[in-house]
Amino acid sequence: MKVLFLVLRTAALVTTFLALLSRADCVFASGTCRASNLLSYFTIESNIAFVVLLVLLLARGLHRAEREWLTVLRALVTAYLVVSGVTFVALIANAGIADYVFLVPTSEKVLHFVVPSYAILDFVFAPGRRRLHWNTVWVSLAFPLVYAAYTLVRGPAVGWYPYIFLDPQWAGSYSAVGVYAAVLAALILLVSAGLIAASRLPRMPPRRVHPRPPAPSPTGVQDERSVGRVAAGAGGSHG
Repeated sequence: MKVLFLVLRTAALVTTFLALLSRADCVFASGTCRASNLLSYFTIESNIAFVVLLVLLLARGLHRAEREWLTVLRALVTAYLVVSGVTFVALIANAGIADYVFLVPTSEKVLHFVVPSYAILDFVFAPGRRRLHWNTVWVSLAFPLVYAAYTLVRGPAVGWYPYIFLDPQWAGSYSAVGVYAAVLAALILLVSAGLIAASRLPRMPPRRVHPRPPAPSPTGVQDERSVGRVAAGAGGSHG
């Protein structure tokens, strides 16, 4: 199991890194987007965090239990990746209503679907994670709140929002933006709670192999026979 997840984490690291590079093609190759805008996507930030997390996990190995902060980080990054994927699906499903065009290249599919799926698998089944406290669920809101504040301050300054539901002009008002943000916050809390619950599930103990009892010593058998012969001889001489 340990070797399997070392291989899987290495593959996930390479795959996520290459998908991020491909997504950055609009900055370095075509020049159709700004680096600052690309880095302002919650999905991009979450996947960059996942790359950093995988580097930490691979550097640490699987030979001992994780520190609690590392398991917390795994839960938070996984929750953000899952919410990014769910949000992306919702945006695509409502693209016609929103009168918005979504391009879904391979890199987007990897970052929104493949990576979150693996992150869940890794969190649930990889060895070494710690049992998390329920109050960890509130920690999951810290980064999204900072992100929302950053986006709402930066958006009017540059005239661009990474997501249409965070644009007050599209949403209709800041109150509407607040409603969308509240829904996403609830989703983050829900996913985080699910991951915390998973961390608290009892793990199956490793199967113990009971050793076979040692075979009787040949020397011991000979000794018993010798004792028997001596006893018989003593009895015969007595008679």
